[in-house]
Amino acid sequence: MKSLVQAFFALAVGLAVWTALPAPALADKAPECMQSDTRKIPDERMQEWWDKRTPEQQTYIRDLPCKERYIPMVCIFLFDPDLKGCTNKGVAESRANAVCQAKGYDLMSQELLDCKNNYKKTFKMPFS
Repeated sequence: MKSLVQAFFALAVGLAVWTALPAPALADKAPECMQSDTRKIPDERMQEWWDKRTPEQQTYIRDLPCKERYIPMVCIFLFDPDLKGCTNKGVAESRANAVCQAKGYDLMSQELLDCKNNYKKTFKMPFS
């Protein structure tokens, strides 16, 4: 009887310690805006892809606005060894293009190219 009481006491102490321990962290949820509007994949597949990303890759994706999250994803897909440089260059090009097209410059014109080059001269890279 004494060993049964001891076993029960040990089990109770073990259960108390186990419940006091912090629960394992859940996987980081993939951020919004990572899928194409025209070609969606199941959320669980997107989560699997996200879980395979390094913390650096996740930071570059998460820290950009939704409309630019594709840029580091393309750099990852292309296996660019300089992820930061590739992402900064892509963001600069994307923002320069948006600003200069909003000014009315024709696509593929010299004026658009000049505008983009001028924009990039003063552009502050998002990841330094």
